[in-house]
Amino acid sequence: MKKLMFFSIIQIVFLIVSGCDNNPLKQIKADYFDIGFGQSMYEGKNKVKKETAQSLVNAYNQIEYVGQTNKEINYDKAITITFIYNDQISGVLVVDDQGVFQLRDGDANYQIESNNDIYEQAIEIYNNVKKQY
Repeated sequence: MKKLMFFSIIQIVFLIVSGCDNNPLKQIKADYFDIGFGQSMYEGKNKVKKETAQSLVNAYNQIEYVGQTNKEINYDKAITITFIYNDQISGVLVVDDQGVFQLRDGDANYQIESNNDIYEQAIEIYNNVKKQY
């Protein structure tokens, strides 16, 4: 009985320490990003202000998701953001207009919370970067 209770407590502590939240994302940093829509991709280096890059990083770091989904990403309407920090890729996000997203590893698709506006924010930034080319 004592062993069972001990193992139960260990499991609870492990879950608390490892986290049970809905955030599959490793926190990232970025000096700039490359951004694409559909088949086009533009480099954001020297095209966007640091504040803009930081706001997109903050939005990425705060993504919460409903859970894994079997829905496929609509790549024709997907924004791809490649975050660059110290000239190395620190994170990748592909998100479509329905909030289906995947991360750098592409192992699974997730459904973003409906109140998250990273897609709309990214579209606006994409359009601003595109105008500079």
